[in-house]
Amino acid sequence: MAISPASKSIQGSIGTIPVSLRDRWWWAPLALAFKTAIRLRHWAYDIGIKRSKNGALPAIVLGNITVGGTGKTPHVIALLQALSASDSSRKWAILSRGYGRQTKGYLQVDRAGSPEEFGDEPLELARKFPGVHVAVSEDRLAGLQALKDQGLADAVILDDGFQHRKLSPAYSIVLVDATQPVDRDYFLPRGRLRDLNERLQAAQAIVITRCPDALTKGDLRLWRHRLQLKPDQLLLHSGTMVEGLRDLRTKRYAGWPRKCIAISGIAHPAQFEASLARNCKVIQHFSYPDHHAFTTEEVQEWCTAIAGDPALEAVITTEKDAARLRSMSLPEDLKILVMGMQVKWWDEDALHALLTSIDKRVDASAPVSDI
Repeated sequence: MAISPASKSIQGSIGTIPVSLRDRWWWAPLALAFKTAIRLRHWAYDIGIKRSKNGALPAIVLGNITVGGTGKTPHVIALLQALSASDSSRKWAILSRGYGRQTKGYLQVDRAGSPEEFGDEPLELARKFPGVHVAVSEDRLAGLQALKDQGLADAVILDDGFQHRKLSPAYSIVLVDATQPVDRDYFLPRGRLRDLNERLQAAQAIVITRCPDALTKGDLRLWRHRLQLKPDQLLLHSGTMVEGLRDLRTKRYAGWPRKCIAISGIAHPAQFEASLARNCKVIQHFSYPDHHAFTTEEVQEWCTAIAGDPALEAVITTEKDAARLRSMSLPEDLKILVMGMQVKWWDEDALHALLTSIDKRVDASAPVSDI
């Protein structure tokens, strides 16, 4: 598989840093300074210099302590589906910061809108759940208040927000990537950590993501030890499975081509590459930084690559990237297929315990009208 030079770097919120530089010693002073600043910030909240507030609605925070993709958005989708199935009477909404948008303040996401207005992930969520209100607000407290004032929800799932200490959530879930364990990582910019490892103990539940198979009881005990979890914290593990292909324009299901070109602008494209390789032959992968805004020149590169091989049948991309591509003017003869992924909960009993625990916390949360 030919990989575009764009993929040979660490991509995401830390910008583009060559892999060969990330673990070099000269990043250590900056990493220590950043870690110290984060520790001081948490100390200010822990001793009461700064104060956290309850939101106007019960908030379920789903976040991580690293930059890049741990699978937050797919898990927001999976969690909302599970919560809705367990209690259809509760009206859920989704609130996101709207990373990468060019707007400010509180906005309800319009499914016909653009990533520039709302961000690619909120737009993906809004299109996935037409009956659920999705909103963006960099101020989570203000966003919760707006959702309550408009009568749009009984409870809210926050896509990211574990570091937003101004908000005291009803429930916190932190995702940890099994392929990039946080206990062996460094702080930015030397590594991927954006928060302290001990902050994991502030969450009610931890989900080990990207597990290719179900973990044994011994594996789970090892993870508890490595992450230094408390006995009352729930520990779940999940994997992902391919849902299928849909045509970008018609949204109809499509079969797998024999050969394809891959397009992605995500933090960690390795799983996308592996899933494609199991189903078709990938001739070339154009890999770009996370949340990348595609250009007409790049689209022309894809068209040129396809024209160079008559056996190439399609371009395949991710659901996250599809949100950005749909807002572009694309050549009519460029066939783009979107690969859907869904979360696989490996332990249904643990998932049931999570849903029960969330329900109890949400029921016990008293909404606050004045923030």
